[in-house]
Amino acid sequence: MIRVIISVILAVAFLISCAEQEETSNKNSTAEQVLQEPDSTAYFDSVYAPYQVSLDTFFLNKHKRSEFYGTVLFAQRGRVIFENIYGYADLKTKDTLTIDHTFQLASASKPITAVAVMQLVEKGKIHLTDELHQFFPQFPYDGITVEHLLNHRSGMSQYTHFCDSPDSIWPDKHKTITNNDVIAVMNEIVPMVNYAPGQTHYYCNTNYMLLASIVEKVTGMSFSEYLTKNIFEPAGMTSTVLYRRDNEDELILPAKGYNGAFNPTIDIYLNGVVGDKGIYSNVHDLLNFDQALYDGALLDDSTVQLMMQDHNELQSNGQNYGFGFRIYPAESTDGLGRIVFHTGWWKGFRTYFIRVPDEQKTIVVLTHIKRGAFLDIRELVSLIKDL
Repeated sequence: MIRVIISVILAVAFLISCAEQEETSNKNSTAEQVLQEPDSTAYFDSVYAPYQVSLDTFFLNKHKRSEFYGTVLFAQRGRVIFENIYGYADLKTKDTLTIDHTFQLASASKPITAVAVMQLVEKGKIHLTDELHQFFPQFPYDGITVEHLLNHRSGMSQYTHFCDSPDSIWPDKHKTITNNDVIAVMNEIVPMVNYAPGQTHYYCNTNYMLLASIVEKVTGMSFSEYLTKNIFEPAGMTSTVLYRRDNEDELILPAKGYNGAFNPTIDIYLNGVVGDKGIYSNVHDLLNFDQALYDGALLDDSTVQLMMQDHNELQSNGQNYGFGFRIYPAESTDGLGRIVFHTGWWKGFRTYFIRVPDEQKTIVVLTHIKRGAFLDIRELVSLIKDL
């Protein structure tokens, strides 16, 4: 009898042991499955951790050398790989810089201006072949089209030059100049052109100033109102504002701009001109803008693809230009793939908005102190090459 009882006890113990081993095995299998599941948080944490360390080291080393101050964000398929801040928002008050601080995008505003124009093209309110006389009857140049403005083939001069010269028709450099003022100046003095329309690519801020004014003419809205209603709100860009020099109180957590000597930059009269610059935004809002271009919230995919096509001859630096985007063709990137981007510089601010469409990688770097060399676009992409 005792032997029977002992046998039963041993059998029960064995069964319990097997059950525990099976449960442990199932837990391990579940854990391994989670780590292998591409959409799981655990998977991304395990894959991205080494990149987070290397990315932080890259920017931290530049910050320690007083070469980098700002915010950074790296993402893939809309998921943030890495984000961080380096420095202060205000050097005098030592206010802490946050990931939500907004920066003057400078020329990185141009992709947003181009999207605004292409929305109206999709609606049939603007045609790429429309000449500027259709919007500005007194405009002094013939043969310049909307497409010439978008891809910088108008041949016109920089408004920042002919308005800013000492003998300019705009002598009071304390009085804000607007888009309408610049157009009036052009009508009166007829600045020299560099090339005939369509002859060659010549990057010119005047082009995108005029595009913003065309949006206003066609819609009857201010450029700020149009962007807010048709781009910022649909894309979820809740902290993004178009700055016109008279609306500083509307800016949301703006970082101050500084020159290379750490002196605050001056808010000059040219800040009243928009389209080529003027948008304040942060890294999260620009990621939202990037994702809105993928999911059709702003434009049809065919239109986005048209904007990212090469619309010019390949330049000596290996770049091309589409509609509102600079482009490194795949053959210029040493295995990094096609890179679509725009950079900006204006009064201490340097900005980088970078997309690798084939892999849906996004990089946003916003700086507000003019220190060190410009960051290399291909080097930034190479930091996450193997993802």
